[in-house]
Amino acid sequence: MKLRHPLTRAVYTLQDDGLIQVEAPDGQIGTFDAKGHHRSGELKDADPHLLGWIGGPAPEPRGPLASSRAPRSASGVSVPQLSSRAELDADPTRRSKGMDLGLNGRKAVITAATRGIGLAIAQTLADEGADIALCARSDGGLESARKDLEARGAKVFTRALDVADGEALKAFVADAAADLGGLDIFVSNASGGAGMGEDAWQANFDVDVMSAARGVEAALPHLSQSEAASIVFISSTAALEYLGVPQPYNAMKAALIAHASDLSQALARQGVRVNTVSPGPIYFEGGNWQMIQQAMPKMYEGALAQCAIGRMGTPEEVARAVAFLASPAASLITGANLVVDGGFTKRVTY
Repeated sequence: MKLRHPLTRAVYTLQDDGLIQVEAPDGQIGTFDAKGHHRSGELKDADPHLLGWIGGPAPEPRGPLASSRAPRSASGVSVPQLSSRAELDADPTRRSKGMDLGLNGRKAVITAATRGIGLAIAQTLADEGADIALCARSDGGLESARKDLEARGAKVFTRALDVADGEALKAFVADAAADLGGLDIFVSNASGGAGMGEDAWQANFDVDVMSAARGVEAALPHLSQSEAASIVFISSTAALEYLGVPQPYNAMKAALIAHASDLSQALARQGVRVNTVSPGPIYFEGGNWQMIQQAMPKMYEGALAQCAIGRMGTPEEVARAVAFLASPAASLITGANLVVDGGFTKRVTY
């Protein structure tokens, strides 16, 4: 197994002896065990979570898409990992007999897609054969994301911009559709993040809500030409249950769910499906929950205890849900809010 770290770009390779070789972008190499102990080489530091995922014990096979190993979350609970399209194509004897999402050749725009959930969505869609347009505030993250996605076989269009700038966002969507040769999927993932006070209200309104609304407005002329058009908004379980602090983020994520529901009715006759995905706590290197774990361990442990499956989610798990809803395989689903939280929320929904 070989994985590239999404932030450091170091390559982690599981060796036959069970140790993991880590090669940094500058060429330094080190060898580590699955518990993070350095064994040899000039590279002394590596991500203990990724080492644990790659070097953890192999689960029992669970079907044609199950990989030979399962990554492990920060809580130590195994996370199922699907084989990539490239792996299946390379070995016909392992080809899935299951569902084809129908994403090969589709064109997707994803906002804020250079890290975390956004990047995982782009990678998952690319692995399924889609071409990708993505934006973010900085050029640096875009360049590394571009290289990653192109290595997966995708045609990629990128642009650095602030999605709160409505004209810049609309121009990006239009230019992306022109460059990719159409548009089938629009995923609004950008968020102003947590915070309190009037500035936070404005930031969440401009970034979470208005970038979604403006992005849809810009995408619609192109989506209406698609035979399988789909819009997905990324909301949050913070919109569904009280999480201890009333803040703008919660209210604006709830507004996204309401707007998506309205759009699903208004656009259905145009052949455009609209759905929402609401992740619960998602843990990844450099993400909010890692920072909370370090700065507010009691809050982290409290949230972890609420996860019925015993761990927080991964960006890849959210990305799979998005890929399904965005795909022709979900052709009868519109107006839905798919909660991806491992049992974190406790409400009963009918």
